[in-house]
Amino acid sequence: MLLLVVPYIKTAGTPKFKEFLQTPFVIDMLSPVEGESSVNTLFRDWRGKDMRNWFKFKNEDGVVLEFYPEGMYVIKKKTGDAGHQLATPRTIDEFISDMDRFGIVTQWSDWMDENFEPKDYLPPDEIKSYYQDLLTKMGKAHELL
Repeated sequence: MLLLVVPYIKTAGTPKFKEFLQTPFVIDMLSPVEGESSVNTLFRDWRGKDMRNWFKFKNEDGVVLEFYPEGMYVIKKKTGDAGHQLATPRTIDEFISDMDRFGIVTQWSDWMDENFEPKDYLPPDEIKSYYQDLLTKMGKAHELL
């Protein structure tokens, strides 16, 4: 089941989730690149590479994120794109907002489902269909009646 990332303002706005989004953003949340990962990978389908003094991440849609030690990163939506240079996100919420602003579809990893309830991170109008899909996959769709 795809767990699409949406900005906090589009969720039900639970305090627990808001607090989580204010935690510092670490690039290993995309894919472990800094040796022993000290954080959980929160976002699905990013592949990272250590380029010696900067880090490059790419997703299945061809989006490239380049993180530089000067406290900035570049978002490239397609090959050959000059990209958009931004300050490195300080929080998870800032990273999500940047991805949303540039129309980059991002998905939560399974970690999110294991540590939060769908009501925390899904838009309110998608919560019911989340549970319907889940019960269908479990072969218990009849319990919805």
